[in-house]
Amino acid sequence: MKILHKAHMLEKEQVGHNRAERDILVEADSLWVVKMFYSFQDKLNLYLIMEFLPGGDMMTLLIKKDRLREEETQFYVAETVLALDSIHQLGFIHRDVKQDNLLLDCKGHVKLSDFGLYTGLKKAHRTEFYRNLNHSLPSDFTFQSMNSKRKAETWKRNRR
Repeated sequence: MKILHKAHMLEKEQVGHNRAERDILVEADSLWVVKMFYSFQDKLNLYLIMEFLPGGDMMTLLIKKDRLREEETQFYVAETVLALDSIHQLGFIHRDVKQDNLLLDCKGHVKLSDFGLYTGLKKAHRTEFYRNLNHSLPSDFTFQSMNSKRKAETWKRNRR
């Protein structure tokens, strides 16, 4: 269960991010995404009841093992790429891929979590636009395609 304190959400202006995370967890029915069974709230908190993943996260695994064998690394990288591809095919971009957000199930398979910073490839999912800063005048800002975000996430996963 993930507990989100409403006062914290308001104070840190995270209401939109938390709503976005809840929405994608409802919409993304994928083997590669942590499942959310239901959500509810009271006066103080928002509760997300999610799948329990006993394998912990990738960061904890790396701390325990210190280093992974080449075969293990290939396995986890391949599963992470498949996980990202699955959400890209659903029209979403994670934007916060890191070891803490790669959870492991009881068999050691990867699942993506923490979608608070996600955005969508579809116009209905877009929460922002990226401006082209190569222009010299602020009035010359142009909007770039959301496809640039997909390329950035792909670059991020391929740079290691």
